[in-house]
Amino acid sequence: MSWAEFSFEGKRVMKPTTVLVALCVFLQLISGCSKNNPAGPDQSNGRITVNNDEPTLNDRVTVGSDTVTVDSLSGLRKGSQIQAFSMTLVAEISPPVVGGQTLQATAVSLNGQFGYISYNLQGNTYAGGVDIVQLKGSKNATIRSEVTFSDTKVSSVSFDAMTGNLYLAEACSNPAFAFPAAAEVMKSSGNKLSSTGNIQSVLTSFVATSIAVGNGKIFATTGNTGGLYILSTDSVKSQTFSSVTDSRWVDFDATYIAVVQGGGKLSVFNTTTGALINTYSFTGTSIPESKSTVRVLGGKALIAAGDGGVQLMNLATGTIVGSIPRTIVPDLNPSLSVTNAVDGSGQYIYISNGEAGVYVAQASEALENLSGDTPITLTVLGKLRFANLQSVNHVAFDGSTLVIASGLGGVKVVDVNF
Repeated sequence: MSWAEFSFEGKRVMKPTTVLVALCVFLQLISGCSKNNPAGPDQSNGRITVNNDEPTLNDRVTVGSDTVTVDSLSGLRKGSQIQAFSMTLVAEISPPVVGGQTLQATAVSLNGQFGYISYNLQGNTYAGGVDIVQLKGSKNATIRSEVTFSDTKVSSVSFDAMTGNLYLAEACSNPAFAFPAAAEVMKSSGNKLSSTGNIQSVLTSFVATSIAVGNGKIFATTGNTGGLYILSTDSVKSQTFSSVTDSRWVDFDATYIAVVQGGGKLSVFNTTTGALINTYSFTGTSIPESKSTVRVLGGKALIAAGDGGVQLMNLATGTIVGSIPRTIVPDLNPSLSVTNAVDGSGQYIYISNGEAGVYVAQASEALENLSGDTPITLTVLGKLRFANLQSVNHVAFDGSTLVIASGLGGVKVVDVNF
């Protein structure tokens, strides 16, 4: 149809059919440029499905204001040693679904106002996903973007503020790859993901267990027969590789790269050169094919040591300056109550103990302080009580927000106030 006009009472107006055409074009334009969808319409290429429709995505979010209580193990007394604080469960996020199957939340990475959550599928089927969630600066926790994969499990995710890209540690079923382990970069704009421009790169071993990015560097670890990779930020291709047996997690600061391994080992590398500095021993991580995380802060490594509980190590010497024993719960198989993740900020530490739940502890000084080999007292305050909490896979804490990945139970977002 043409944009024909006709005269009515001396005025030139559009025909009704022409008005209808214009209205349809206008609606098409705004549907592709909605303020809730600035990256454009949802996208799918068969392998990757991107959903940027916030109203639909946030059907998965339940907003709350429930007080999170602590089943005290040490009194939670006020005073100079133990400070008073409160916690509020502000949101719960149910996992995405791929092919009719519910994914499980595997890990959380925090950066500024946002949280980046990875998912995979239990069993031998390769499927997974990632959520971008705005945790602060808005009235409620809000899912801004979601990607799901039909052929890829995602172990962890890291956001690079310099490039705006997401980096994923994965296991995939790509027949062109010699190994399932892979790293992938995904483009994002305004915290909206895109299915175009992503690059997936094969690594060695069965799974990439972790990934961390910052200051123009990417570090990734890969399972039993892999090690530590330093990858390029644009192509996620390997720049250097160091064989590190049973490498489980990596973190770094301006001085140290720390890789926690099975068999009670922590390998420490120079961040600038990538050279191995030393490999230290500690108690724990003796359960095969288990998850164990490490967080580097204040020249120390905060280690989730599996059957060894929590270990706090001076990275310069390998000295253990603080520890928390493994949690033993009556009537629960000990293999289900291992410490698989830990994170901390200031004086507070949050511990993921699998089916035993989430525990909170307090350090005798701020974890960010450089303390050398001076012992630091770690006091377990108690267990966080939730109405429904599946086996916990990961915790992330930035000093004011605690995010818990609880497998098929999805994600819990907790505000922490002092």
